[in-house]
Amino acid sequence: MSGVEDMIHQAEMDIGLGEPNKIQKWYRERNGNDFAGNFPWCDASITFWAWHSGNEKAVTFGGDFALTTAHAHAFKKHGQWHVDTAGIIRGDIVFFDWGGTDLKANIDHVGLVTGVEGSKVYTIEGNYDDVCARHVRKSNWIAGYGRPSYIHNLMAPRPGNVTFPGKSFFVMGRRSPIIAAMHNRLVAVDCDKYETQTNKDVWGTGDLASYSAWQHKLGFAGDVQHPGSDADGIPGKETWDKLKVPRT
Repeated sequence: MSGVEDMIHQAEMDIGLGEPNKIQKWYRERNGNDFAGNFPWCDASITFWAWHSGNEKAVTFGGDFALTTAHAHAFKKHGQWHVDTAGIIRGDIVFFDWGGTDLKANIDHVGLVTGVEGSKVYTIEGNYDDVCARHVRKSNWIAGYGRPSYIHNLMAPRPGNVTFPGKSFFVMGRRSPIIAAMHNRLVAVDCDKYETQTNKDVWGTGDLASYSAWQHKLGFAGDVQHPGSDADGIPGKETWDKLKVPRT
């Protein structure tokens, strides 16, 4: 794996993680007892997700970071540092200063951007209130962001279509351009059971119903009221490949 969707998928698997935790243990084993005990792990989380998704060269330049100021300086050194939120996109590494300055020396915290909507920046962050969770941030707390040079992503090895990302990808509230592309395909194949066309990139009940309709169209039995049935609305590789979700 290596790419923005792989990075975000790795982070999403740790949502709800408290402390002490596997990220702290992993970082300590790599970097020694200076990181003993319940040390702050927000940037260790970014490092963990990068190494476990094949993005360590893009995100941490092949190293490890627990100190947010050092990580921000690394992006600056490589010409990949941007101030405030202008141009920020999914997959960027966003740095926060709770004091409201744009100074790298004052950075307090870091997160992974999963989406942007107007002035809202959606993130996954480790070690905010001692847990890994999703957040919505605005520019007043954002000192700047680093733009990793991602190479690949889950967008298909065969040109044009998205590779099946696995059943665990499809959980309530997941935000991804893959889901938006799937939404559009389901509408195009006359399996539109959506009550709204807003938030197309967020997996929800409309996606379950519409994908179940697609499964029925292919001849599978069951419905969303029967989890585990062939037409329960959760994509499988066979039906996904036939849907031909295009790259975005």
